Amino acid sequence: MNITLGVTKFSQADFTSLSKGNAKIIFASLYPFEKGFFINAAGRGSLSAWLCNFVTDIGFHRIRHLQQHTNYFVDLEREYNFLKNSQKSFKIDNQEYSWRLISNQNTLSKSLSNQYEIAVILSIEGAHVFNTGLSEYGKTTSELEVLENIRKIKKWEHPPFYITFAHNFNNDLCGHAQSLEPIKYFVNQKKGMHSGFTGLGVKALHELLSTENGNPIYIDIKHMSLQSRKDYFKILESDYSLNIPPTIVSHGAVNGISLKQKNKSTHSDNFYHSDINFFDEEIELIGKSNGLFAIQFDTRRIANPRLVKKTLKTLVRKQSTHLAAQVIWQQIKYIAEILDKKQLFAWGTACIGSDYDGTINPLPGVWTTEYFYSLKKDLLTQSSSYLKGSNPLTLKENKTITPEEILSKFFFYNTKNFLQTFY
Repeated sequence: MNITLGVTKFSQADFTSLSKGNAKIIFASLYPFEKGFFINAAGRGSLSAWLCNFVTDIGFHRIRHLQQHTNYFVDLEREYNFLKNSQKSFKIDNQEYSWRLISNQNTLSKSLSNQYEIAVILSIEGAHVFNTGLSEYGKTTSELEVLENIRKIKKWEHPPFYITFAHNFNNDLCGHAQSLEPIKYFVNQKKGMHSGFTGLGVKALHELLSTENGNPIYIDIKHMSLQSRKDYFKILESDYSLNIPPTIVSHGAVNGISLKQKNKSTHSDNFYHSDINFFDEEIELIGKSNGLFAIQFDTRRIANPRLVKKTLKTLVRKQSTHLAAQVIWQQIKYIAEILDKKQLFAWGTACIGSDYDGTINPLPGVWTTEYFYSLKKDLLTQSSSYLKGSNPLTLKENKTITPEEILSKFFFYNTKNFLQTFY
């Protein structure tokens, strides 16, 4: 079904797969579904719920509830409490594994010291969770409620480390990029799409980044419209110039295009040319902020569709992660080359942002996190070939690094170092 329809009906990142793939740190996103998914061209009733459940697998009755409720924040609190109270240990081949919710540097260090434990750090996908974007469903957005809800999550025992500020539909805070192209005639993303920050959005941004009401919750710019991203960087420049917070892309890809020069790179035909993906100048700003660019393992975003087309052969081919490694490596090296041109360290920004279990179409051969072992081997081949060959890197620290160091940073240490700096 995945190969023929692009519909993924299996989990890509359950804790068994994560453990087998040797994951040590993951970001688990809390996401109360937006109503725009379920109130669509098929209406707001049972037919729509049945069709949406076919794609999402979250349950017919759950979708019927989502069609009718008007309180995202209550939904968020329920998700948080469900995860917090979930079973945290399990066995694989008679070996006991566990996972732990992390809330500070101390608990992270303890978790990483346990070979069989996964550190789970919370994030939120979409600032609609503060009860915005509901006006067309009968609930007016309240500034007081939005700001109070932000203060509430900062007081959680395990507050989120970052928030994906925009998502798929209007949230009254900032514009979103088009993201649902395969079903654009089924759902309506038009309201708020491609617009910029609103006045309330700026206030919410400041409340999230404030250190006066708890630790800052950093901003993930994935799903923001291009105009919103431009506004965001201007806000950082004007209001945070003395202490610019790190910018996060939690699950993104480059598009191979420069905003200033209005031209595509030599290899841009390898990339997916959409403004939901990121431009050269944005990569530079993320690098300068000591931020993270987490690369998404979704065939719809990471590359030109012709490069990642799946066939039945991809199910049985012995070295099936080879194609995935190629398109992931072209993202890693493109980011590195942009940063190197700006005299920045090239290999400290990119990491994994798979977006697994996020209704994506996983790359051929990397169906779940369990396949990360073989993926790493193929990426090692790609990085070795690149460093040995003629490449455009100029800084000595970027040219003399080993392939093993590049991959250890991408798979683990860039994320760990980022958390040690900003958590």
